[in-house]
Amino acid sequence: MSKTIVIVGGGEVGHHLAGLLLSWGHHPTLVEQRPAVVQRLKTRGGAPVVEGDGTDPEILERAGIRSADILAAVTGSDAVNLTVASLARFQFVVGRTLARVNVPRHAWMFTSELGVDVALNQAEGLAHLIVEKSAQ
Repeated sequence: MSKTIVIVGGGEVGHHLAGLLLSWGHHPTLVEQRPAVVQRLKTRGGAPVVEGDGTDPEILERAGIRSADILAAVTGSDAVNLTVASLARFQFVVGRTLARVNVPRHAWMFTSELGVDVALNQAEGLAHLIVEKSAQ
């Protein structure tokens, strides 16, 4: 089933994620505030891009948050990612929220009580893979 997804953060992670989702038949929209990155994304083609600050509810509305099934916050800022996930969950009642954790010591904040369904903490994920492979 096709999903409508808002991705906040148009850097390499967000762009790649949007491309994968498009190729799998989903409908992602990117939100990016850096004008040079917005221009680069628009030149590359692919997912629609909304220029603006993802912590601004009006920008999220322009990106289609009210009809989104999923919100993914993948910026380089933990504060932005947490804020965006919280807005999506509590103001816009998005069904599923995912947020990238950039600084592992901040991971404790990325909880369902603060609006995050899935926290993507690379350090923790790698540790689990290392231990899992070591046990085999």
